[in-house]
Amino acid sequence: MPVARGSAGTLDVGNFRAGATLSATAVNVAHKAGCADLNNCTEVPVQPEYLHDQGIYPAELRLFAEFALGGPFGLELQLPFRMVRTTIHYETLAGAPYEPMDAGVHHRNETVAGPADPWMLLRIGQNFGSYWLAARPGISLPLGSTEENPFALGDQGLRHQHIQLGSGTFDPLLILEASTSLEKITLDAFAQAQTTLYNNTHGYRAPTRFYGGAHVGTDLTPEFGASLGPEFSHEDAERWGGEIQQDGLLGRSELLGALRVGYKFNKTELSLSLRVPLWRRLLEGSEPAGKFENPLSVALGVVQAGAF
Repeated sequence: MPVARGSAGTLDVGNFRAGATLSATAVNVAHKAGCADLNNCTEVPVQPEYLHDQGIYPAELRLFAEFALGGPFGLELQLPFRMVRTTIHYETLAGAPYEPMDAGVHHRNETVAGPADPWMLLRIGQNFGSYWLAARPGISLPLGSTEENPFALGDQGLRHQHIQLGSGTFDPLLILEASTSLEKITLDAFAQAQTTLYNNTHGYRAPTRFYGGAHVGTDLTPEFGASLGPEFSHEDAERWGGEIQQDGLLGRSELLGALRVGYKFNKTELSLSLRVPLWRRLLEGSEPAGKFENPLSVALGVVQAGAF
């Protein structure tokens, strides 16, 4: 998140906007496993403390199209396809290579890919003088694949999967946006939220997520433009059977710096967006948080306007 730029103005009846966004990032997480006291160890199997050092490389191609319905109304459909590559390295707390007794149960060198949950949104937007204001309420459809409770399987020493391509639930969405132009300067702001109201068939309840930001932009040439500004992201904890798991997603908040450059020709716009963390807070449970690094996110976009 965010998954796509705002709807950028009204559309006449019979017109549309369509495009795609390809986004990617790299995450590194490291945490301890095993037991400091082998005589009082409840983990399966019993083994000394060691370190999981995992690389996670998510990428998403999101196709979207917006159709005019007349007046301030429009209909938008977003179709995401997601791929997550993971790598894992184990070592002792002293830094020596280590082969755990249950290697491959929790983490693997693998790629998980497939369609994620599509979004359907109703756009209600209007120009008021030099201001554009819009709201896009909608819903995500549970078509992405979901997994069984990985913590229940892990407690039994069974192979499991933490990566969920979908939520398995119908989740309400809301996007608000505003923009205006002041001579050669443009100002825009957005807020986007997605929440999950109930558990899916595996007992999983995805986190509530919020993303918002504001940008200042200008046209460097008639074709090239750029914008810069802060963005804020927050997600709470995931839940399994109504419970928050210590080794699961406990939630995080981030303040990001966002830079976007765009190139327009005819009715097509190409864009490149970069986001870097300026501040981050990981929510902790009963145990200290491990290492978490996510230095850069990149997104490439293309948008085409046309008429039927």
